[in-house]
Amino acid sequence: MPSHIRQLFQEELEQLAQIKQICSDSQYQDNSLLGHYSRMATIFERNLQSMMKMTKISDSQQNYLQEIQQELEREIEERIKAEEKLANSYQRHRRNQLLLELAEGSRLFDDAAWTAARQLQLFWPERFQVYYLKLTGWQGAPFSRTVDAAAVQSVIDTAVDRFNSCPGIFAWEWDSGIGLLHAAAAGSDKARQVAIGLELKKQVSDYCAAVQMAVGIAGIQGTAEKFARQCYQARSAANLGCRLWPGRDAYHYDDGEAYQLLYPLADGQDAGDFIDRTIGRLMDYDRNNKSDLLPTLRQIIQAPNLKVVAETMFLHHKTIVSRKQRIETVLGVSLDAFEIRFNIAIALHLLQFRQ
Repeated sequence: MPSHIRQLFQEELEQLAQIKQICSDSQYQDNSLLGHYSRMATIFERNLQSMMKMTKISDSQQNYLQEIQQELEREIEERIKAEEKLANSYQRHRRNQLLLELAEGSRLFDDAAWTAARQLQLFWPERFQVYYLKLTGWQGAPFSRTVDAAAVQSVIDTAVDRFNSCPGIFAWEWDSGIGLLHAAAAGSDKARQVAIGLELKKQVSDYCAAVQMAVGIAGIQGTAEKFARQCYQARSAANLGCRLWPGRDAYHYDDGEAYQLLYPLADGQDAGDFIDRTIGRLMDYDRNNKSDLLPTLRQIIQAPNLKVVAETMFLHHKTIVSRKQRIETVLGVSLDAFEIRFNIAIALHLLQFRQ
């Protein structure tokens, strides 16, 4: 508006200039009335010029006020975003806490749990599958939260928020990874479950190439009452799979078969004692003599005969026979006995889980 007003003032000034020019004509020099008009025009001109200066000041003030307004709008927008982020963080924390307690089995699905779930907009599907996205690497190196804890946490938070915005999915931060409840149709087979797990993993990888993940998939589908059991299976599948078959993208609980029975026992004192009794002397022999009889023992236990062992290890058959005899001498057993081979196989697997 000030620029429009100045335009009007400018037009008035031009008209006053024309009046002054007429009044200053020599033929009207003795005309007192025109002289009065000329003096009045001069006064009007000064007043208009002063008013124009005032409009210039007003225009400058308006620009200043506009800058202040824009700065206030930016601050308000940033504050709204910060408050929304804080609210989302608080909501995520509450959902994480409830789902984590239910997943770990430290909280039962009683009336209070159902009420809390509804308050947090957690409406459980009739049937669902549980997945566990285990972080295994960061920027090409083995995963460790100490590498860039803030960046890792940001990826987890973003992934949890994105998953929770999808219908039929609950997500929560869980150990070194993300737990996921995914609505499922009754009777979906293992291949379909693996495909969904790989798609969930891809959704994280698409926006953050720095993170590497493995997918653990529960072996059963079910209702809310089976949630803790499904969570156990999904996490166990990922942890066990990464040890037994490193490099794979997805691990189904059913793939572990008997290994799933041994894995929970691996870190116990009884397991340590069993390993020591069964193959401890051979481990000491390798360490003291800088030999590699333990890997040879593993191949002997896994292979149907010594010829296959020799082919697998690219060694002569006589070399394998000699190593077998030395192993038997160190351990004081015969590797031809089924029960001995069975116990050694268990000890080797327990050792693998502990490493």
